[in-house]
Amino acid sequence: MSHNTGKSKDESEQTVVVVGGHGGMTSRYRDVAKKLGWSAKHYEQRLPPGLRHSIGKIGLVVVMVGMVSHALRDQVKELVADDSRVVYVRTASVSALRAAIEEHG
Repeated sequence: MSHNTGKSKDESEQTVVVVGGHGGMTSRYRDVAKKLGWSAKHYEQRLPPGLRHSIGKIGLVVVMVGMVSHALRDQVKELVADDSRVVYVRTASVSALRAAIEEHG
């Protein structure tokens, strides 16, 4: 069965940025986002300079508060536009990410 064929332009521009979490889970975070029609970018320790200009439209930022440094959390504030939604989840699990995207995405 084929998924995500014929994506609309708006849908393909929707990116969820995952901040914190486990580096070993990056591919699983991307997989769950893709199944929900989103692309995912995961940053465990720091955000690269110029990210806001290179990432495209950010529809949602998910901050995994149990696994994020204060410095990284502060970088998120600089990253998001006023219309971007920021959601804080307690655990760095795939199910927490899925629930955040389904509820706020």
